[in-house]
Amino acid sequence: MAICFLVLELVFFSTDSVGVPAHAYVSGDVGGTPYMSVWFMVAFLLPAALIMPLLGSLKERVGAKAIATLGPGLFGVACLISASATDPQLFITMRVLQGLGAGVIPAAAGGYLGGQLGEKNAPMGKGLVALALVSGSSLGIPLSAFVTWYASWRVLYAGLGLAALAAVAVIARLMPATPGNPQAEIDWLGYGLMSGGFGLLALSLVVGNQREWFASPTYVVLLWSALLLLGLFAWRVAAVPKLINLRIFQDVNYCISVVNLSSVMFFLFMVFAIVPRFLVVVTENTIENYAWTFIPFVATTMATGLMVTPGVSPHLIAATIPAKKKLCAMAIFCFACTALWMANTSAQQDNSTLSLQLMAVGVCFALINCLEIQMSFSTMAAELMTSASSVLFFCTNIFKALSGGVTAAIITATSQGSWERFREQINAGNPALDAFQSSLSGHPMGSGGDGWSQGSLELMNKAISQQVEVVSFINIATMVGLALLVLAGLPMLHRSGSSQTRPGSAP
Repeated sequence: MAICFLVLELVFFSTDSVGVPAHAYVSGDVGGTPYMSVWFMVAFLLPAALIMPLLGSLKERVGAKAIATLGPGLFGVACLISASATDPQLFITMRVLQGLGAGVIPAAAGGYLGGQLGEKNAPMGKGLVALALVSGSSLGIPLSAFVTWYASWRVLYAGLGLAALAAVAVIARLMPATPGNPQAEIDWLGYGLMSGGFGLLALSLVVGNQREWFASPTYVVLLWSALLLLGLFAWRVAAVPKLINLRIFQDVNYCISVVNLSSVMFFLFMVFAIVPRFLVVVTENTIENYAWTFIPFVATTMATGLMVTPGVSPHLIAATIPAKKKLCAMAIFCFACTALWMANTSAQQDNSTLSLQLMAVGVCFALINCLEIQMSFSTMAAELMTSASSVLFFCTNIFKALSGGVTAAIITATSQGSWERFREQINAGNPALDAFQSSLSGHPMGSGGDGWSQGSLELMNKAISQQVEVVSFINIATMVGLALLVLAGLPMLHRSGSSQTRPGSAP
């Protein structure tokens, strides 16, 4: 049954990493616009993140087996229906249902693997939670690209749905019944304030990016509503702390990991957002080509994750918390250096260099996630694992959604300024245009000539768009590198097992 939970986690994180190129195909097939591909991702990410803080309370009321089967079951059914969608409204609706169902998976898997495998296998189970995250997140990028290119995005969603339903069927058959407590209270008001605040904040980034920010009344209303709801949520948590089991925050290492992972993942996923776009727009790769570029990244990520997973690696690296925190700090520093290396690019960037950079990113990505998640759960009580998993993955996923909005805003701001700057160079005095202008001699209407046509203007605009994309890539990669240099010291705040406060003990 542990294998089935691992399958569900792999399916969740693979779905989570399906990017813009695959959704561009979806948008074309279901009659949507290019802008809709952004909403296809947001419609999954937000519900998946926002459902997570509720899962600890739901587990107490309905039992672990109910959430381990109903949530992933909803995800599987929604995937199958979305695979047959022919209009964008149905597809977005199914993406929302996928998110609601899929958000249950990390908490259910973390609760079982981290708390139900027995004391002897608990370290391995907690390590497998992290291994599934890095494996699924990395594998999902080329997997979605290959399936979309050689078959169809419909096959991709149908396959993910069938894999989830198969795992759910086995779990439903083998998992012992775990009755809940129907009298357990759920703070629906607190949950509504939380989901409304974080949800509207993430949506405001997308709306603002598409509608010129404060020039749009819709963006202003969304932003102020989000801030108001988040303020009320903070008051609600302080006054009536029912939504989240606060015992999980008595574990010092867990608190440090939540801060570390949320901060680092915000910047890390900025890189994941810009690389596929760079490969398609600037280096003119097809989805198939850029999928092959990501294969070395997947290999290094999974190999590194295996080496630091207890019970899986025969020669475990960083077995103790002091060793883990040093290696994790080194990984963040190396990731920062790699981001700055990636910022040293141009429109002539070749795939082989980018593959080397992605391999370095893969090693760092695996070490940061595996080691931080292991440290966050290292002393967590078994009965608190579902709550701990749901809160941890909520934080990382909501920051991932916010990261996407911020990245899009930076790209838009950079693009607007860069287009104006590059287009200024298209004037009669620019010697680079002599070859085009000479062919216009003797053509007063300016519409003929062997070397100049409407196609020439398209080529110029294409070259400008590539340069704009390069500038955006450099800006984001530089910002990520500098920010991670500052964050590299965060893992050193972790404490050894003997000196930290354990859940259930006096703080």
